[in-house]
Amino acid sequence: MADSPALDHALMMDYHCHCDFSIDAVGTVEEYCEAALARGLVEICFTTHYDANPSNDQRVNRIRVNGEERPTTPDNLAPYVEAVHAAADKYLPLGLTVRLGLEFGWYPGCEEEVLRLKERYPFEYMLCGIHELDNLCFCCRRQFRECFSRYLLPEMMEAYFTEVMTAARTGLFDTIAHLDYYKKYGLEYYGEEVLEAHEPFLPEVFRALVESNTSLELNTAAVRKGLDSYFPSLSIVHAARRAGVEVFYLGSDAHRPEEVGAEFDLVAPLVGHTMTHCDE
Repeated sequence: MADSPALDHALMMDYHCHCDFSIDAVGTVEEYCEAALARGLVEICFTTHYDANPSNDQRVNRIRVNGEERPTTPDNLAPYVEAVHAAADKYLPLGLTVRLGLEFGWYPGCEEEVLRLKERYPFEYMLCGIHELDNLCFCCRRQFRECFSRYLLPEMMEAYFTEVMTAARTGLFDTIAHLDYYKKYGLEYYGEEVLEAHEPFLPEVFRALVESNTSLELNTAAVRKGLDSYFPSLSIVHAARRAGVEVFYLGSDAHRPEEVGAEFDLVAPLVGHTMTHCDE
């Protein structure tokens, strides 16, 4: 793993990290914790993927345990919870708080499953990842064209933001992940218009977030994916904050230990609560 420089800002946290329990990530829980310490972070929250939509491409509905891919089920999530709790005990004396979180892959009708997970495991942070429309993954190279081909751009935006508002209004999630994630491949499919097409939908989306006390994250992964902004774009971040939406957490969306805290020096001043953590 390449060394990453320590961050200049003190008391920073990364609230979006995928260790190797996520099938698209590499690196153990401890390797991420060591990277967080090297970067000078005081807190890291693991948010492994939990994708379980029964109507989607079942190849993504997997979790890795001891190097073996298994179906995404509450039982198979237990080793992840245990690993994060063990790291929390180990690293607290070293100056790093380790939190247990989850990035739940939203799909219509998932509320009961989210409730069961929250009742079974003591998650400190529940991140809602909206990755699909009509059971097709718009952020996957193999499916985004099939997904987007079903929608004109305004229709796609309406469908996407309807899911955002529905998820927020459940009250089950602390944060909506990477709000304008559709632009990952949307730029390639729709062109530059995708960068402005959100504007008519934001007032209603922001109201839903405020009324449900659901926050947004500032996710730095877009830079690593070749985009020149973040998820969401800074214009959306500023508009959200003006509307009273809480933009609490920085998330690297790290899928490798060396990505922990990536770009945080640049964006920390833009997030008013980089020192805020979940209630005990």
